[in-house]
Amino acid sequence: MSLDGMLINCVNNVRKYLESSSISFDVVGYNPFGDVSKRFDVEAENILRKCIVDSLKDVVFIGEEEGVNIYGNPKWVVIADPVDGSTNFSSDIPWASISVAIAPYRRGATIKDVSTAIVAEIFRSRAYVFNNGFVKIYGASEERKKIPAPIVLGYFEFLEAFTPLLRYLSLSSRRLTIRSLGSAALDIVYVGLGNAEAFIDVRAKLRNVDVVAAIRIATALGAKAVECSNGLRDALDIPIDVPEKVKCLAVAYDNSVLDNLLKALSNQKAMQ
Repeated sequence: MSLDGMLINCVNNVRKYLESSSISFDVVGYNPFGDVSKRFDVEAENILRKCIVDSLKDVVFIGEEEGVNIYGNPKWVVIADPVDGSTNFSSDIPWASISVAIAPYRRGATIKDVSTAIVAEIFRSRAYVFNNGFVKIYGASEERKKIPAPIVLGYFEFLEAFTPLLRYLSLSSRRLTIRSLGSAALDIVYVGLGNAEAFIDVRAKLRNVDVVAAIRIATALGAKAVECSNGLRDALDIPIDVPEKVKCLAVAYDNSVLDNLLKALSNQKAMQ
């Protein structure tokens, strides 16, 4: 089975579990990032990890719920968030996803090394798959819009997080709509498709497990992504071989949108 075929199969196993009547929403502890873990989060990661390890054997698996696990003599690194949008999922709000990326293993591997990635919607049978430099969309005939929708996506839980947003609105020649939807992976992919023009998150709460697959897919579609907490770094240089916070992330439909985003984010310090 091809790498992308294996990944789709493993993701479908997770989706079947999440669609079943046997899931539990009980809190079972905290994950390595300090967030609450629910039973369905842990079980979804167990299903995904077992399926991938059974197929690839020699793997470093980095998951949101259990951190780093090493199997055999690593040839691959897998970084995953089996339920991105757990709060939405728990509340039956249909905006959540399964996010997984795979790269040949090396110390210091980054998103640029990702060879295969998938972001799959949980509440409908739609998946976005990056493989060998191309993106294929399963479950829809959607193509990238020539002009992005006038929508800005992101997370604005704190008053300070609105500051770059207000700057960005002042720089735009269009009337923009703001949405905070609850699954960063899906938000970023949607920017890549042109269903929104930008994504902003300066809360210092994102982790690489949340966004690696989505960034690989969105940038392959033509989007631009920047990690912006200490100076500016191409988001494709975010490490994937260790868990890491992504303190400030901006994703733009194209370079013209990115220019305004960077002006809005100038001197921005991520929340600590």
